[in-house]
Amino acid sequence: MIINLGYYKRKPGLTHAQFSTYWRDVHGPLIASIPNIDRYLLRYVQHHLEPDPSQPVPPGVDYDGFSEVWYPSLEARDALLALPFFQAEVIPDEHCFLDMDATRWYAVDHQTTIIGKTD
Repeated sequence: MIINLGYYKRKPGLTHAQFSTYWRDVHGPLIASIPNIDRYLLRYVQHHLEPDPSQPVPPGVDYDGFSEVWYPSLEARDALLALPFFQAEVIPDEHCFLDMDATRWYAVDHQTTIIGKTD
């Protein structure tokens, strides 16, 4: 299993609420609409972050959200990213609400569970 973590800042000019609404109500359903999506993804989780106004935001941690994208394999990830629908619809949609220069992706392929059950 491969898990990609994506860290996102909203596109300049969007409020946090606008970013969150678009990501949840437009981009999320777009991902879900990919034909046979369960062939490529095991799980797609959006984490919408709102800073606590009473706490300072550490430098470099001022993201508006992050995602977990769980793939059964590297091959499944590569196949999803190569789909014509993904190239023509999903990638352009990311530019509608994300600051692409500030987007960061990390691939995680090994997990260690300290507390709790795993599926």
